[in-house]
Amino acid sequence: MKKNVLALSIAAMIGGLGFAGAASAVVLNGGVGGMTASNATVMEETSSGVGHNLYVPYFNVQDGNMTVLHVVNTDQVNGKAVKVRFRGAANSDDLFDFQVFMSPGDVWTAAISAGADGIAQIVTADNTCTVPALTSGVNQSFFTNRLNPAATDSGKAAQTREGYVEIFNMADIPVNAAPTSLYTAIKHVANVAPCSVAGSAARTRLNTIATTDFGDAGAGVPAAPAAAEAAAFAAGFNTPTSGLMGDWYIINVPNTTTFSGGATAVVAKVAAGGVAGRANFVHFPQSDTPVVGGINNFTADPLLRGPLPIVVAGNYDLPDMSTPYVSIVTDPIAQASSLTAALAVKSITNEYANDAGIAAKTDWLFSMPTRRYSVAANYAVLRTAPNYRVFTALTSPWFVPANTSVDADGKICVKAESQTFFNREETTPGATTPGPVFSPSTPGVTPVVQFCGETSVLSFADAGNSVMAATVARQNLVSGTYTNGWGTIATDNGGVGLPIVGSAFIKLTNGAARTGTSGTYGINWPHRFTK
Repeated sequence: MKKNVLALSIAAMIGGLGFAGAASAVVLNGGVGGMTASNATVMEETSSGVGHNLYVPYFNVQDGNMTVLHVVNTDQVNGKAVKVRFRGAANSDDLFDFQVFMSPGDVWTAAISAGADGIAQIVTADNTCTVPALTSGVNQSFFTNRLNPAATDSGKAAQTREGYVEIFNMADIPVNAAPTSLYTAIKHVANVAPCSVAGSAARTRLNTIATTDFGDAGAGVPAAPAAAEAAAFAAGFNTPTSGLMGDWYIINVPNTTTFSGGATAVVAKVAAGGVAGRANFVHFPQSDTPVVGGINNFTADPLLRGPLPIVVAGNYDLPDMSTPYVSIVTDPIAQASSLTAALAVKSITNEYANDAGIAAKTDWLFSMPTRRYSVAANYAVLRTAPNYRVFTALTSPWFVPANTSVDADGKICVKAESQTFFNREETTPGATTPGPVFSPSTPGVTPVVQFCGETSVLSFADAGNSVMAATVARQNLVSGTYTNGWGTIATDNGGVGLPIVGSAFIKLTNGAARTGTSGTYGINWPHRFTK
């Protein structure tokens, strides 16, 4: 659904003058109106790959690349109401978001590619229902109106072609055999979800439920928690449990290269190191109604927070990764702080290969899923203005004025402390051996890795078309490393680390491959971290 910032701003101004009430969206703990009480107290990244929320560290549709997503509901009892949001690589601006309603055991798939106009687009052939509806086989373009308005049309299009994906289980959909229930609307029958049939009663019912504000008692008056919960429960929802699993791959057919991985999974647990529990109900209407009151209860995003938000949030902006999701948290700043601490690392280690004999190239990807909740870019002012970087004060200084800067393209940056590279025979640069040089750098100043952009790419020894053909948030290491080896980047950041996930992408080419045989290969290895 397109986000008209001007229209939202006007609506907010009218609301401020008293002609419209504040939006009444709500987060529910359960236990007072039919839903099962939430019991989760902590969120943790899990190596199991199955959780309440998922994070896909990178999508890329540059230079013929296509990114394909798979989301699996491993819960064989409950359906899931899932929010999917694509954010841009530069400053994590919202590019496209919608809701997916998955039946038990369901899989939803979609492919992202570049359209003829250069803007990223999404297409699915899936019968799983979405709101708004993604018509099977029809491409839907991403939006550019949350990007920097000073950018050219081609520049905005380029910024839609790289980024990352957030996936949230907003609510469970428990079994209900009634013909008019939400569960019956989404439950597949002969491989088809009834709500996928345009114009059907099931589709109408789904649209109505997905756009209902259960926290609104009418005329903008907030509903009491018990009443809001009772309404959401009657509509077919329950507090969310774990069960989401995700996978991704980036494929380039002309170059016969594929990279793949599993989504990072975050699970809401009943205690640190404990079992998965129930989280808070966080289904928000998929509507453009401005959230002009109470927004600080729902997000730590510094552009959306009041009292004078820089960007007026619509209901579709929620939930995000800072929306209070566990039972003991009511403040999104505390939620964002807890999740950032869970993802923070103090060093990043991986391998690289640049062997000319096999035309090897290497890119390292660094993705920071929670940076948006500490700092965001204010496009209403020049990038050199002191208030271009807008901060939310989280509980630890992961991203603050002292450790961030802005590059020439307007991307917010944070520096690592240092980096060390080795060859495969234990050798590392010493007093007489040059260390790595990063481009661009300042002569006479020891260069270090900068993470410029929320999702950034470090290309090894290749200033041209690198492995992923990244352009939005890219830095080149042009000399000083060995042909093949490994390296470590220090991200201690005063003892609190940086919230980074990612991997190495290595491309190899066999020049002796005979005609008709693929000679190009892709390898990707996840980064190794210290906490």
